[in-house]
Amino acid sequence: MPTLKVNHERCTECRMCYIVCRELDINAVYVALEPLHRIEIDATACTYPGCTACLMYCPAEGSIIEAESGRSMVPPPLETWRRRGAHVPV
Repeated sequence: MPTLKVNHERCTECRMCYIVCRELDINAVYVALEPLHRIEIDATACTYPGCTACLMYCPAEGSIIEAESGRSMVPPPLETWRRRGAHVPV
């Protein structure tokens, strides 16, 4: 199963991913104390691809990536929507 991580070179630290993850009571996105209180994603708690809320709320393109491939997930690629069975506007 693919896991997500934060690309700190692109992340603006707006913490929208943190807020939405907490609101949904998933709590996979957290603020790491070291280094520099940056946003991180706990791969064991993250339910991606079942949940893509952090990807939807993130304003910084390329800031959340697949850990294995390094592929940008913000904005979410179309196959993410297709995997979930959602309608994809053309």
